[in-house]
Amino acid sequence: MRKGIATVSLSGVLGDKLDAVARAGFDAIELFDNDLIGSPLSPRDVASRCADLGLEIALFQPIRDLEGVPPERFEGVLHRLRTKLGVMGDLGATTLLACSNAGADAVDDVDLTAEQLHRVGEVAGEHGVTVAFEALAWGRHVNRVGQAWEAVTRADHPAVTLAVDTFHILARGDDGTALAGVPGDRIGFLQVADAPLLDMNLLEWSRHFRCFPGQGTLDVTGVVAATLAAGYRGPLSLEVFSDVVRETDALVTARAAMRSLLFLGDQLAHAVPAVERDLVSAAPPPAARTDAAFLEIANPAGDSDVEKLFGALGFVLAGRHRSKPVTWWRNGDAHVVLNDGPGPPRSPHATALGVSAPPVETVAARAAALLWPEVSTTRGADEAMLPGITSPSGLHVFVSDTPGHDDHWQRDFEPVEHAGVGTWLGIDHLAISVPPHQLNEETAFFRTLFDLAPGAPEEFMEPHGRLRSLALRPADGDLRVVLNVSEASAEAPYGVTQVAFRCDHVARVVDELRSRGVPFLRIPDNYYVDLVARFDLAAEDVARLRHHQLLYDRSPRGELLHAYTDPLATGFHVELLERRGDYDGYGSANTFVRLAAQASDPAGVVVGS
Repeated sequence: MRKGIATVSLSGVLGDKLDAVARAGFDAIELFDNDLIGSPLSPRDVASRCADLGLEIALFQPIRDLEGVPPERFEGVLHRLRTKLGVMGDLGATTLLACSNAGADAVDDVDLTAEQLHRVGEVAGEHGVTVAFEALAWGRHVNRVGQAWEAVTRADHPAVTLAVDTFHILARGDDGTALAGVPGDRIGFLQVADAPLLDMNLLEWSRHFRCFPGQGTLDVTGVVAATLAAGYRGPLSLEVFSDVVRETDALVTARAAMRSLLFLGDQLAHAVPAVERDLVSAAPPPAARTDAAFLEIANPAGDSDVEKLFGALGFVLAGRHRSKPVTWWRNGDAHVVLNDGPGPPRSPHATALGVSAPPVETVAARAAALLWPEVSTTRGADEAMLPGITSPSGLHVFVSDTPGHDDHWQRDFEPVEHAGVGTWLGIDHLAISVPPHQLNEETAFFRTLFDLAPGAPEEFMEPHGRLRSLALRPADGDLRVVLNVSEASAEAPYGVTQVAFRCDHVARVVDELRSRGVPFLRIPDNYYVDLVARFDLAAEDVARLRHHQLLYDRSPRGELLHAYTDPLATGFHVELLERRGDYDGYGSANTFVRLAAQASDPAGVVVGS
């Protein structure tokens, strides 16, 4: 299918938008009237530029409120329409979008709406133009796709068709079944947008929080699949309004948009009947299981303080890389890799995550199909194939096979003899702080590549701002990633800001680490008083938590005990946690306490120097 995007979904001026759309591989645009009005390019110039770039102007959005208009004002509507149809002639565009009337004086009369749409169709037909009528979710009287379809059928004019917009359908609580009985040749255009599920004013939701497929939580695939099943064969076009797209470089947005359409095509390949599958293409499948394998720390100066820090945390040297200045450290099933080779200027800090997600060749092929950039690496003879993919935040994710296979990451290391390997159970989760404009892209990276599903977004008050958080995890596997957006300061650190390791007997572990000089956050006594109020814990249990400075949470399925180090010189802090029973959360009720304690002591601490 042809792939399109609305010019309103990109930042910049029209000429720059067209260049970005073409470079990203699109072959069609929806031209927003404001982009044309504000451009020095004439309509004929725009048509010529699009032709040179291989872009079709698949839709023009020139005017609103064409129907439900008080009869005495309708001639004015037709005057505007005729003027814009002349512009469409110069553009070479043949499909016009007409949105349902959202004005306060819109007339609630379906017969009048049908009569006016019929007249609009007559005028448009004289110019060789088709009108696609769309139900805005906040339309005054026509705000659901079923109402729009009724108006189109009553209008009874071949030039008046239905516009399908996934956001407007899903925002009103409808789904693909709302298109049952609509013939494909009566669907004039298909617009695609996703969004997080929010309970707020529909117009505000639409204007500020739309996103590309794979970045939100709406069932976009279901609506598009129903549209294709109806027989629609026009462009698949993205129309996204948000604060992010207005502030992000147009080419970056265009490439993210193209990835989203490729991902949508992959989803559709498994959702539509075989007769429609020639319209879409599937990417190689995601791994059936994804587990956390290791965390890599860039330490280009070979700073011995970093080794002392991990030694204090209970890690022991487990191996040296066969061909690179890299060492492997472990504490039980928790693995850290220190890379002393050339690295980024802000070092030492976490730069890469290793995951176990076989087969690695398939994951690498999926990343390439979805246009996620690969990490440029060298591979020695007989070393494991560890394809690396770069996330939008700059995190490198290396994909390993499982233990015992040739492409398992540990086979690249010469083992080092040591007395013991520790007792920790592994990496529980990783927290990545991203700028607000990168949250949707970073979410899409983990969703589309590894099939991680997002939980409900959470929001926490910091001492000087707000923290937004989104946790993602696979259907099968232990990888957990938490994406954070902090609005506390323009200088807030980005990248991996927290690594959580799971262990048994966390009180014993924390006491041992303290004896080695690892600093932990001090928890106010008021917190433990509040625990009694919240959970009615026994006095001796609260005293034990206070003594070890542990935080506590409980759910119907189990308990969580956890503690945080002070911010460390590696640029992140460590969480030690013990999950009891089937507790599956992250101790969200304690987040504000942790944020307040960290605000009191934000400086990084070097251990063992």
